[in-house]
Amino acid sequence: MDKKLLAVIVLVPIASVAITWLVFQSGNIKPRNINFPEQSNPEKIADTFFNHSTIINFNESGLPKSKIVGKLLFHYPGEEDSEITSPRVTFFRDKGSAVFISADQGWINQTGTRVLLKGHTTIVREKSPFNKFSKLETPELIIWPEKEYAETDKPVKITTEGTNATGVGMKAYLDKERYVLLNNVKARHIPQNVQGQ
Repeated sequence: MDKKLLAVIVLVPIASVAITWLVFQSGNIKPRNINFPEQSNPEKIADTFFNHSTIINFNESGLPKSKIVGKLLFHYPGEEDSEITSPRVTFFRDKGSAVFISADQGWINQTGTRVLLKGHTTIVREKSPFNKFSKLETPELIIWPEKEYAETDKPVKITTEGTNATGVGMKAYLDKERYVLLNNVKARHIPQNVQGQ
């Protein structure tokens, strides 16, 4: 066999392994100390991770219904859920602006049908000719993207163009934009002609 061909056959796999190792080392992906909501094991080492992961759910017509995006997605051995950093969930609408949900951190199950969000969690829909502005804030939220349903037992603040409302515990029917506050509900109407108060 030609010595040059033999050298190529031997050196190419070695170079490939070396390059792969360098790429992973330069990614600065280190084991992270994570306290999961269901368990309190102080240290978990990810067995799989993805950069800029995107999960899209489609409707019956084949159009995007919802999208879940994460800066990083980590899966840990023996866990059903994977952790997402900086999760962003979008619900698309046939008319009007989309519904945007964001949080500091989140967990998603294997099928993408349940998302737990924690930290500064917001649901925002910007004003359009087809819908009013609305913003919801809470420290924790569970979403079922396929059902367009969310709930929390934590404090909630809802702001619209003319109303501020607060409460503890909420059921949110995102497809109908109906938010039901469950306890300690307080609301304040802001007249449209009153500004800066």
